[in-house]
Amino acid sequence: MKLFLMRHGEAEPYLKDDASRALTATGRASVASKQTLLPTIDLMVVSPYLRALQTADILVGEGLQVSYRTVDERVTPDCELDPIIDELINPTLKTQLIVAHNPLLSRLVRLLCGNQAQSINLHTADIACLEADDFQPGCAQLLWVR
Repeated sequence: MKLFLMRHGEAEPYLKDDASRALTATGRASVASKQTLLPTIDLMVVSPYLRALQTADILVGEGLQVSYRTVDERVTPDCELDPIIDELINPTLKTQLIVAHNPLLSRLVRLLCGNQAQSINLHTADIACLEADDFQPGCAQLLWVR
């Protein structure tokens, strides 16, 4: 299975609350340019924060094919990793995409890929591609980050 982890595009500064921060024009453009890196996705899990929802919408608007999409509170910036590994990542699928935030996504890559990914820090609109038969700590291979 391939697991794609995408950090949302560049967002506006923190004003009233973190969850309602929208993408900037630069953020929208950088997300749109990444759509071609993704294959057809069996399951897309998206953070309920506005900038992640906008990122997912842009990907689909640019032509990303997604079989099923869901919004999940377990992929907000500082969530625990165990529920994601134990409950959200479905290794029976061919492809899955999680659109979320840092520090969550960088922590998840480092945990799943172990030593090969200890210096990984996803920037806005970055996508990490991981592969494994079973996504447990240290068992995934980091194929690329773009």
